[in-house]
Amino acid sequence: MSIFETYEREFRALADDVGKKISGPFAAAAGDQRKLIQNQLLRELEEADEIIGQMEMELVSLPAGQRSSLSPRVQQYKEELKRFKKELQKKSAAAASTSERDQLLGNSTVVDLEAASMDQRGRLLQGTERLQNSSRRLEDARRVALETEQIGINTLSDLNAQREQIIRTQNRLGTADSWIAKSQGVLKTMQRRLAQNKLLSAGIITLLVFLILAIIIARFS
Repeated sequence: MSIFETYEREFRALADDVGKKISGPFAAAAGDQRKLIQNQLLRELEEADEIIGQMEMELVSLPAGQRSSLSPRVQQYKEELKRFKKELQKKSAAAASTSERDQLLGNSTVVDLEAASMDQRGRLLQGTERLQNSSRRLEDARRVALETEQIGINTLSDLNAQREQIIRTQNRLGTADSWIAKSQGVLKTMQRRLAQNKLLSAGIITLLVFLILAIIIARFS
């Protein structure tokens, strides 16, 4: 799985959770409970913004073909995030009333401290989770970089081996050409000697014929 796909899965999980909370628990809650859920939603929307930023940074390192195909999806995620923010603001404004404000102001100090403690603990957990996600993303990026480096080393090694093989083949072809040239020279020498032998044989035969004729003529004269 690529780093971009990992970011995409994280965003989708956050977006689904935000959508469910806005339409479900947040719409039904009131008072302190509504405030806590609203703070959680704001943190999740902020984290979703950061994930989209990571996706945009990852797009820069991708090839042009992948970048052109994935950019519309990132833009779609931005629009979805804007819609969630508007919906949250709309529901918050619609739910705000004088009675709820009065009820909020009338809460005891203990409830306020508990709500603040829960909110702070949620923030700490959220920060820890972000650090873990960032560490995992950096580790994934490091692993991809090492894999890419190893692929490059293997490719260079293969190219070097192929280059040496080509050089050896060229040397063998040069040696073969030299032997062929020598063989052609030997064949030409043999052809010349064969022609000379044919001429010598013809001369000897002609001389023998003349000698035989001379002997015959001398005997009968």
